[in-house]
Amino acid sequence: MKRLTFVLALTALLLSGCHKKKEFNTYTVSDEHCFIQVFDEPFFGDIDTVGNKISYSIVWPNKGTVSEKALRELQYLYFDDSTVTDIANAPDYWMAPDGIDGWFFYPDETAKIIRVDSIDEEREYSYIDLQGTCTVDCNLAVFTVHQESFPFGAAHGLHSTSFLTIDLETGNAIHLTDLVTDTNMLCEAIAHAIQDLDVNKDTRECLFDEFTDVERMPLPRNFTIDSARNGIIVYYGLYEIAPYACGIQSVVLPIFWLSKHAPLTPYAKRLFGPDSHLE
Repeated sequence: MKRLTFVLALTALLLSGCHKKKEFNTYTVSDEHCFIQVFDEPFFGDIDTVGNKISYSIVWPNKGTVSEKALRELQYLYFDDSTVTDIANAPDYWMAPDGIDGWFFYPDETAKIIRVDSIDEEREYSYIDLQGTCTVDCNLAVFTVHQESFPFGAAHGLHSTSFLTIDLETGNAIHLTDLVTDTNMLCEAIAHAIQDLDVNKDTRECLFDEFTDVERMPLPRNFTIDSARNGIIVYYGLYEIAPYACGIQSVVLPIFWLSKHAPLTPYAKRLFGPDSHLE
């Protein structure tokens, strides 16, 4: 039974230093689908039935609080689909057994797929779980999306964390190109930050050999803005720049330091404000 749990999250933006106080509302949407796959012939020994569970619990902004473009970006972050912004319908295709590519970890045209209310977690099963949260810092709303999956028979699971920061004064998502004028210089700055700043020591010690002492790093897809407005933190996913055992990697870019390595946009200078001592 699909359930939509609407949890009103009224966040009054009353923190000191806000340029604009604005009410921002969200609600939570959650659901879970369970299936079993029955195969004609056993695999992995005598196993011929595998359970599959896919679930999500995400936060979504109330109508009118962010732009439609930002809604599409947020939906893509959650479900890899930006074609519609109606959150009541958006997850349906993602959760269907023939929707998201490969979430049935053992696709087999001959297997019988049966929808069930729940699966026996004492037996073999695969799962995908999606969790979304939102925090508000002054005039910024940060959506954090964490996805975890574990295919039956795999050596280990996979996980990812993604971010989308929205400027509540404009309702638009913030991108790295809104903060720096040249992303090539940003990639060079990230390499220097890993090599030279002690705050990034753990990342420096985990790098694949190919990223040790390079002149530039790959352009990251994920970033957040420090809540104190002291810098930007960029993130690399599993296997992108370091082994699986090291997990998701982050690189701290203090804003005053970054401004000396990659020119900031006028918008970034306004966003980080006078306390950042930017020229």
